[in-house]
Amino acid sequence: MDEMVMITDLGVCGGIFFDDNLFFYDDRFYDDNYNISWTRNIAVEFQSELLPNASHNTVSSDLTANPPYFFLLQKWLQFCDSNHFECHRQREKEKFWPTRVIFVGNLNKLTLVEEPLQGEDYLALSHCWGILTEKEKNRFCTTRKNHQDRLQGFSYDELPKTFQHAIQVTRALQKQYLWIDALCIIQGNDGDWGTQAKTMADIFACAYCTIAASSARGWGDGFLSPQTDPPDIGALITPSTLTCKCDFNKDVDEGALMERAWVLQERVLSRRIIHFTAAHTYCECGDGVLCEQLTKLSPPRGKQFFILDPTFPSRLTKSGSTRTADFVQFLFKKYSASHLTFGTDRDVAIDSLVERVAQVLETEVRYGIFDRFRGSLLLWKRSQEDKTPRISYGDRTVPSWSWMAYSGGIDFLSDIKQNLVVPSSVDLGFADDGKALDVKVRRFGENCRVEQQAEGHVIVNGTEEVGCIWFDVADRIEFKHCVAVGMDKYDKKEDPRKIYYILVVWKKEDGVEYERLGVGKVEAQYVSRDGDAGRLW
Repeated sequence: MDEMVMITDLGVCGGIFFDDNLFFYDDRFYDDNYNISWTRNIAVEFQSELLPNASHNTVSSDLTANPPYFFLLQKWLQFCDSNHFECHRQREKEKFWPTRVIFVGNLNKLTLVEEPLQGEDYLALSHCWGILTEKEKNRFCTTRKNHQDRLQGFSYDELPKTFQHAIQVTRALQKQYLWIDALCIIQGNDGDWGTQAKTMADIFACAYCTIAASSARGWGDGFLSPQTDPPDIGALITPSTLTCKCDFNKDVDEGALMERAWVLQERVLSRRIIHFTAAHTYCECGDGVLCEQLTKLSPPRGKQFFILDPTFPSRLTKSGSTRTADFVQFLFKKYSASHLTFGTDRDVAIDSLVERVAQVLETEVRYGIFDRFRGSLLLWKRSQEDKTPRISYGDRTVPSWSWMAYSGGIDFLSDIKQNLVVPSSVDLGFADDGKALDVKVRRFGENCRVEQQAEGHVIVNGTEEVGCIWFDVADRIEFKHCVAVGMDKYDKKEDPRKIYYILVVWKKEDGVEYERLGVGKVEAQYVSRDGDAGRLW
């Protein structure tokens, strides 16, 4: 083999090495020639088009050295347009256009534009708002008060640094339109956030590219800054001694931006993203990831493969039921552990993503529970030690059986690989009202009791431990009724010691309605065979 390639997984780039020109990908082997050509073609264009005229021989996000830096970003996207059919094809067919975008093509002023534009591209900004005063919100955001004025034009100098940098990137990529939530959605109690939030899936899925301000914790930080050790283009073109020190997982997945719950939806739905981190700049698309040092990070295996789907969630349709359900659990665990400024956004900050999955999988979804996987998804437990009370949603209702009812991270009692099944004898389904579950409520055995342990409660019959429970809230512990959700596929139906996975429930005063108190598992012989029909809210 006469080619030398740098290929890593989405972790630390360790340097150059030889291989047999094949890599393992999604349980199959693929030829790696396209990885070689991408890196080599960009390097050749640097050498022939840029270096003879460059003021110095570096690629850097330093604003004083932006020609070579932004040239690299252009080439990334142009190569993706020309060579990655899956990343590009949706743009050709998509007719969606945001309600508002910012026209940045005039250097003297910006303009808020409200008419749809055919044949144009726009970029979208994914960013952290940070901690803002009311004065700062009124100054920077589009509100009913300044909405009409911004349709006539406003100044670049009026905006915070993160927005200014996004505008610079948009212009450098030779595009004229940019979407930023704070500027393109009318903010405030009298704004149109309620209607605009429903279009988030299309906004990010149809953008030419998403700009991710990964290193900025707030609007004032910005994300374009000098690098302390800019790479040498000459070394990139002949990388015989190059060792790339980029760490995509640390720079992106553990960065400030990915701490935000809203960003998970933005990232998954975007066809491609440029991540501006404190250490490196990365271009992420359905084919994998490139870092600014022309290092190709090999396409990811497992769950990350679905996150990078440029036509999300089409890859799920080919992955099989088990892998799809496993990814859904992974997605909800990741989302639940992310930060929300307003706890009441818990149900809406992932709504567009969930609805898109439901449509493709042709299944009903309610409050983060897909009917197709309802057994395993109902068996969530809170992973947070400080188990705060339920979120107060005001006029909205989120039922107790949904993980969206509480803040904080979650885990699932039943891993998909455990082959959980819902027997025909178990009554468990969505009620017609759209909010409750129709269930069969059983009673625990008369001689059973619960005892607290370090990580939850155990169910004891005499001196024998026969099950365990994780209650949702520390001060709401009642042990009378439960709902059997499923059993292990390999357990014999007649075996009294088979394990039932259960929801622990509390009976309301009317005797028909119930609320969830926790989740657990118990030997089937210690719950009643018969039960009463009820509704779980």
